[in-house]
Amino acid sequence: MPYIIQTNKLTKSIGGRQLVTDISLHVKKGEIYGFLGPNGAGKTTVMKMITNLWKPTEGTVEIMGEQLRNDSYGILKRMGSIIEFPVFYEGLSGEDNLKLHCEYMGFYQKGSVENSLKLLDLTEAAKKPVKEYSLGMKQRLGIARAILSGPELLVLDEPTNGLDPAGMKQIRELLRRLKEENETTIFISSHMLSEIENIADTVGVISRGRMQREVSMKDIAEKNLAFIEISVNDVKRAAYILADRMNLQNFKVLDEHKIRVYDLSVPAGELSKALTLGKIEVEAIGRQSESLEDYFMKVTEGGR
Repeated sequence: MPYIIQTNKLTKSIGGRQLVTDISLHVKKGEIYGFLGPNGAGKTTVMKMITNLWKPTEGTVEIMGEQLRNDSYGILKRMGSIIEFPVFYEGLSGEDNLKLHCEYMGFYQKGSVENSLKLLDLTEAAKKPVKEYSLGMKQRLGIARAILSGPELLVLDEPTNGLDPAGMKQIRELLRRLKEENETTIFISSHMLSEIENIADTVGVISRGRMQREVSMKDIAEKNLAFIEISVNDVKRAAYILADRMNLQNFKVLDEHKIRVYDLSVPAGELSKALTLGKIEVEAIGRQSESLEDYFMKVTEGGR
């Protein structure tokens, strides 16, 4: 099977309004695929169709080589998911919610509930009713439920919502571990680019309901431009010196203090010297490369 998830021209309309159009995704077995887009771009809509919660208006979804249909129960049993905010029986404990999940999934493996709770640091709260859980605890319980049956595929919609930095780090490490030790394929959406940059093998970018790009993180790293970023006290005069005195054209003024020079034939020291001689105070200068955020902005907004 070439792809664990493959969609073909997936389209969804509700009440005459097109939510997403012609979405074609390709998620390889055993990878972490980051599904990126601004809030409202259509990420959750696509994930609802992948998990069979919504039916597409047009197009198809293939999961593990089989086209998703109304009766695709066997495929769905091999998946774990969080779509939007996880919902629980609030009066039951976290432990009992997971046991109930095992019942309706038909999954019985000794110690699985306890292990999932332990992985998400919920052992001490296992007997408490979920109504006493914080937002972050509920999010972790949702992830515990999603991984409970050892699924081949995890579909996680903004799984770090409500988590503090330590909780986010814990989830990143857990997802890496599931990928490396269990060969779990993970399809994860987020608008927090730093979270995806740290764990993803491939990213797909969606904007305004349309797929913009699918690319490996390796390709982004190799193709992204390197540049010298300079922080100065007078950006207008600095730009004048770069253009008129140094004959540089390939640079960009970012804001009232920062300039990026993309012509790397001129050493940073030479740039700093020219600006200093021009009575410009150079506050910082250094060579960098574009981040996933830079790439994302170029793809979704043309750099605006």
